[in-house]
Amino acid sequence: MRRILIADAGSTKSDWALAEYGGKELCRFTTEGINALTAEKDDLESLATVVKSQLALSGVPDEIYYYGSGCATESICEKVGKSFGSIFPACKIHVYTDLLGAARSLLGHSRGIACILGTGSNSCRYDGEKIVDNIPSLGFILGDEGSGASLGKRLLSDAFKGKLPQPIKESLLKKYNLSLGEILDNIYRNPRPGKFLASFVPFISSHLWNPYIYAMVRREFDTFLDRNVSSYKDSRQVPICFTGSIAFHFSDILKEAASDEGYKVGKIISKPIDGLIEYHTKAY
Repeated sequence: MRRILIADAGSTKSDWALAEYGGKELCRFTTEGINALTAEKDDLESLATVVKSQLALSGVPDEIYYYGSGCATESICEKVGKSFGSIFPACKIHVYTDLLGAARSLLGHSRGIACILGTGSNSCRYDGEKIVDNIPSLGFILGDEGSGASLGKRLLSDAFKGKLPQPIKESLLKKYNLSLGEILDNIYRNPRPGKFLASFVPFISSHLWNPYIYAMVRREFDTFLDRNVSSYKDSRQVPICFTGSIAFHFSDILKEAASDEGYKVGKIISKPIDGLIEYHTKAY
């Protein structure tokens, strides 16, 4: 039976699954993440070598489907494909953006809108086979509404501009023991400021009982829907589906925000890998 290796490769970590075309899952593992946009060829080959070692007991796949962060252009996808091809020379390798992976996982062969709400955010309109429209994310400075980075940015901004309730601010500063200078250094001099900002999400999650924090999260989701989802054609006639840690862990607030605006909420999942296994194996 022919085998397929599927990757959901995020910037922080990557989920991998080896399955037979009939649908039987053979193994699953996690590796460090990588962003193909900034990764060098050596970085990608190093990742591929780690993946090959993880497959030592299961065997080499016949095909690899790699859905990756940063795989936004044909040249980047080609770079990833060649790097993995040097380690898996006998494999047929397909490289796509993580957004297409999210759409295929969430919607399969059906039309709808797929959204990622994790460290960053993104969305697309999907026709059942391909992405037909995409409102650009623009990153945490210009966009990324509803993401972990945007939530962290709002929390810190409100804390130091005197908007956050004083007991919550005191609890925040005590927990993280960071000065304003250290926070600014981490945002403006850190190569991964989005990850730093998203690191405050557990604090937000543990303080949802506070009306101010709850309203802050709700506003982020309202803004995401308004500035992204509402711009898609037929956005209120097709299902809106979500993946990512923020969507999953704040799903009740997200459903509330979407329903109040008349959207039809579909699946909300933590990771795309299960849906991708089904997408690539159920036809065989």
